[in-house]
Parts: sequence; structure tokens; C-alpha cells
Amino acid sequence: MQQSDSREWSRLAQTRIPPPDTTRPLQAHDHAALVYWSREEFLQTIVPFLADGLRAGDLVVHVAHDEPIEPVVAGLEALGFDTQAEIARGKLALLTASQAFAPLGHFDLEGAAAGLKDMIRSAQAAGAPRVRFSVDLSYILSSTPGIEDFMVFDARANEDIFPTFPFICICAYDAARGVNTLVEDMFLTHPLVYVRGIPMANPYYQPWQQLRGQGALLHRWKSRYSAAAARARA
Repeated sequence: MQQSDSREWSRLAQTRIPPPDTTRPLQAHDHAALVYWSREEFLQTIVPFLADGLRAGDLVVHVAHDEPIEPVVAGLEALGFDTQAEIARGKLALLTASQAFAPLGHFDLEGAAAGLKDMIRSAQAAGAPRVRFSVDLSYILSSTPGIEDFMVFDARANEDIFPTFPFICICAYDAARGVNTLVEDMFLTHPLVYVRGIPMANPYYQPWQQLRGQGALLHRWKSRYSAAAARARA
């Protein structure tokens, strides 16, 4: 696996971060990145996030890839939730990334955006106050055809989905994989970021209106996350 050197990321990873301000949970329209170093740290953030949504009556969706679904289910059930009953009620969906983003075998940028909006509208029509989404973003490193457009989808959502729809999302990535370029790009596209389980305002975030004009960056995303690049990392 190839690694990208980043002085800024190395500095951030070694920084002693103060205790989090836990007075403000994620709310509708929030888009956060979770950068974690262990499965325990992943579960400590994702399970309570999903549990809060089930308690609030949200439509709760967890999209898995590298991190298996079973520990997430076990975590929810340890908190007293009957996950099968929640699924049957239509309040909980546990999906693989391929099911969520590439049901036809390839990722389609416009189709994914339209599908997400339709899902949120359907949830609202069914009485859910919000849609709460967690995604294992390691999927962007897969060899799925069209995956090179996923980062644009993620960035563009800050303009055409989050401001308008009652949508809350955490995109999670295991930094121990060593692909520092993805961590850097996540910092560009998420207004909020969790580092080692600690929520912070993200000073590196850039709105899509700014990113869309950076041709070199968009070309770099295409190169970094293409199916060919994923095969080379394998």
C-alpha cells in the first residue's frame, strides 16, 4: 500500500487535543468526518450516534465496508435495541457500501445524489424527523467503477443536500490504513471532523463553491480514487 507524506497531517495526528465539548450533539444539516485509529474508537462514536437516532425516531442508516456490521449490531443491542425489530419497522437500515452506492455494479454521481434525496423525502413522508447516516468511507478506496467521482459527490452534498434536507452524516475512515491523501481530502470536504473520537470545527473545510473551481484538485481526485489506483494500492 502506498502512503502519502503530509507534514500537516503528521502534525495533527501528534497534537494533544483538549477534551471535547459534548454539549452539542450532531444536528440536522451536519456533515462530519470521523478519523479513527481502532475499531473500538470507531464503535465508541458510531454506535451512540445511531442509537440517538433510533431514540429520536429518525431513519437510521449505517453503510459498512471495511468495518463489519456485526460489532455495530452488537453495540446497539447492548444498549437495549432489538435491531431486527427496528429493521422490520423501517427505522433502521444496515447496508453494504455496494448496496447503498453501486447497486448496478458502478458508482453514478448523479444517481447517488438523486437516490439520497429520494430516501430523505420518503423518510419525511413516513414521519421521520431526520435521516441519520453513517458511512465507512474506506469504500472510496475500492475498485468500484466510477468511484473516482465519490469525493465530488461528498463535497457537492454540502451545497445541494445538507442545507436543504434534515440529513445528518458521519463519514468514517480508518487512519491506520495509512492512505493519508484520503484523510487530507476528507478535511477539505467536511465542515466538522472527529479526530480520535473528539469532535472539532474543521478549519480546513472548503465549500463546494470554492472546490469546484480548482481544476487541479478535481483532476487529482480522479487520479487518486480511480479503480486503477485502487488496484495499484492492493
